[in-house]
This record gives sequence, structure tokens and C-alpha cells, in this order.
Amino acid sequence: MKYEKVTIPSSDGIQLHAWYFPSDLGDQLMIISHDGVGNMGDYLERVRILVNYGFSVLIYDYRGYGASSDFEINKFQYVYKEFYEDFDAVYSYCEERFHHELIAYGWGIGAGISVARGYQKDDIAGIIADEPFVDFTQLKLQFKKINAVMTLPSGIENSNYNALNVVKLEAGDNLRGILYLHGAKNFLYTAEDMELLLNSTSLDIKELYQFDVASRMDNFTVNESEYARQIYAFVLNL
Repeated sequence: MKYEKVTIPSSDGIQLHAWYFPSDLGDQLMIISHDGVGNMGDYLERVRILVNYGFSVLIYDYRGYGASSDFEINKFQYVYKEFYEDFDAVYSYCEERFHHELIAYGWGIGAGISVARGYQKDDIAGIIADEPFVDFTQLKLQFKKINAVMTLPSGIENSNYNALNVVKLEAGDNLRGILYLHGAKNFLYTAEDMELLLNSTSLDIKELYQFDVASRMDNFTVNESEYARQIYAFVLNL
């Protein structure tokens, strides 16, 4: 695939490494935020599918990942507040450089950040959130229930870092719709959690699609064709 290496500065001096994949088949740009497992180079199959569907793509690594600036990562911390700042930097870069309609797409923590940060951005037209975090207060209880030794940053609960709080607010000027994706075997979030997030979302166009065949928290690998179809149909109907 044709691509361009990009370096994006964050507000606190961090340098984020990104790849931009152009497509001449459409005028929409997907901003991809991954789940913090591996780095962006592990997800090129998703990029390939999106480019083949006619989307331009920009995928990036958070600080501490890949070739982005060094940042100490504790594998037992679920998410970092700084990753939200990284999303903001990438969004600002795309808003300034490209004249495309912007779609925020992420999975795992990338989905939650795409919702929590992208929901009120004026130049994001759609959000695709595959297994986003819903409510950090409930998540802490779930960690305890399944004996997961995971931590959360202080002050992140019941705030604008929390997806459930943000979707109740007024959406960005151009945000038209949101697609939530959920797998039946997810051990952190239930279908009821996702229904709560869906019903709390203050948008007219909102969808929830559940994959009955899933591998814990990976909906893409075992549902590639249907997964891609859901994304394409959603964006087509925005």
C-alpha cells in the first residue's frame, strides 16, 4: 500500500509516529486508535480493508508505543489520561491538513478514547467504537470480580474521560452517527453495558451490532467479512 510516514506533535512536546494511507476512491478519512496491544504495525490488515473500501486512513501509536516518544507503560494500567491528549493531537493534525470528512474508529481503549474525545469534536462526522469502555466505576468492580490486577488513573471515573458521561452531552456540530460493535464473549463488558451506552447516546443515528462468534475481545479476526461490511454500511448511511 502507498503510505506516508508522519510525525505529529502532542501538546506537551511528545512526538507521535503515524502512517497515512491515501485513497483516491473517496473523501473520508479514518482516524484509527488501537487498543494498546502491540503497535500500529500489527493492524495493517484492517488498514488494507479500509483502503480497499475507499477510505483514506491515518493510524498512529500512542506515546510509549512503536516509534512514538518514550513513555513508561505499566502493563497493569488499563488506560492513561495522556492517550486522550494523543488523540486530540492526531485529530488537530488531520483537521488542519486534510479536507476529508473525518471518522474516528478504534477498538478496546482506542474505541473508548474515540468516543470520549471524538464525540464533541466539531469536524468528526462518525464514530466506530468496537468494545469501548463504558463506565470506569463499573469497570473497577468487574476487574475485582474476575480477579484482574488492573488499575485506573486517579480522577478518571465519572468525568469526561468516561464514555458514558460524554455521550450524554451535546455532540459536535457535524457528528451524525455512532456505531458500537460488541462480541458476545467479551469478559469486561456485557450486552447490557453496551445497551446502556447506546441508550445514553444523544444522537439520532446510533447502532449496536453484536458478533455472536468472537474471541474474548477480538471481533475482527473471526468476523472479518461481516466486520468490514458493518463498517462500510454504517459510513455509507451517515
